[in-house]
Amino acid sequence: MLQKSSIFRTAAIFFTMPSKDHYLMDISRCIGLAHTSAKKNLEDLRKLGIINEHSEKRGKRVYPLYRANPDNKLFKMHKSIHNLSCILESDLICFIEEKLMPKSIVLFGSYSRGEDIEASDIDLFVECKKEEISLKIFERKLARKIELHFMENFTLYPPELKNNIINGIVLSGYLVGYK
Repeated sequence: MLQKSSIFRTAAIFFTMPSKDHYLMDISRCIGLAHTSAKKNLEDLRKLGIINEHSEKRGKRVYPLYRANPDNKLFKMHKSIHNLSCILESDLICFIEEKLMPKSIVLFGSYSRGEDIEASDIDLFVECKKEEISLKIFERKLARKIELHFMENFTLYPPELKNNIINGIVLSGYLVGYK
């Protein structure tokens, strides 16, 4: 497995919880990094526009708060990469391939575009006959509900949904959009 740098670990907090405000010390504790290093990483992320900084006053002290900047194009791009990495590391795709043997598996929707929030689900198109499988283990690992969309023949899908799936990320197999 590739080693994750401290700045990527810092950014991952904002990718997994984009709508929450984060304190410096909480981030530092969460990723196991000295607060001085975490502060430097936060400053770098702020300069890139990936996060925003604002302050909160408690008594006489002022504490900096950090929040994801979901409108930033760079944030969406890196979040999309992070989401894809999480799915691949969870072995979800291998599990689906083993159990269902689909022609293709496509990640689509807000999760694939990096526009998801904590309550969003993961949408996967699975090109095979519908079958019930339990994904509870992976839902716990990824902290998201996983929605499988089955269809044996992709060309029979309605055009609106077909377009959404075609614009997704093919994780396995080959997707034939039109014949």
